[in-house]
Amino acid sequence: MKTIIIGNSGSGKTWLSRLLATPDVEIIHLDELFWMPGGFDVKRGSEEVNMLIARSKEHAKWIAEGVFGELAKQYLADTRSVIWLDLPWDICRSRLIQRGSESKRHHDRNQSEEGLRKLLEWASHYYDRADLRSLSGHLSIFNSFQGDKVRLQSVDEIDQYIRLVKSGNQRC
Repeated sequence: MKTIIIGNSGSGKTWLSRLLATPDVEIIHLDELFWMPGGFDVKRGSEEVNMLIARSKEHAKWIAEGVFGELAKQYLADTRSVIWLDLPWDICRSRLIQRGSESKRHHDRNQSEEGLRKLLEWASHYYDRADLRSLSGHLSIFNSFQGDKVRLQSVDEIDQYIRLVKSGNQRC
């Protein structure tokens, strides 16, 4: 398994990666590669990010998940499948708010109320930004990938996909 999961913040990328992973599959959180440890306010330098990506791709089996399309693209040459969680904003927003109210930590990093507010504002523009962390950016990654790929646009489609994978009738 060498899979990329992309989508907006709150779309369920981390949850799905944990659900699909087996004990021998390394989960690579692109947030952890992009941000310095401890929070979501200090970015890593590009040389360090590139080194972490190269090291993470050494695992025999992995799932790389995150919103950072520019990082996801660096996995494409080694990837067997791409899963795009393209959910409506109201679902993503609700999940982000729920996650924020449950805990101030995400990926073992502190997230302040101000940080959550900024994340909600940033993620709300997923549909109108034009970078690789947006709907249009993820669409370009999805369309350019020549391997197995699936675009899931509702909770029902995600549930159906999971059932197919678990039954052995769908590869991921």
